Amino acid sequence: MKKSAAAVAVDEDTRDASLRVSKRMRDSLKAAAAVMGRPLYDVTNEAINDYLGGLKLPDPLAGLRKGSKGRK
Repeated sequence: MKKSAAAVAVDEDTRDASLRVSKRMRDSLKAAAAVMGRPLYDVTNEAINDYLGGLKLPDPLAGLRKGSKGRK
């Protein structure tokens, strides 16, 4: 099944917006690394860890911990 022209246009607009945000984020990380005199990968890893640390994700193993009696 082929996508309609409108659906393709929406997909391309979303992709373009995503690329703009990604380029902006990459440029910001490069600038921060340059200002701090640190390697880009260190600054990038810290930014990723800060972002992931701020997310409120449910614990996927919580149910198993509660209902598990352990192995015999």
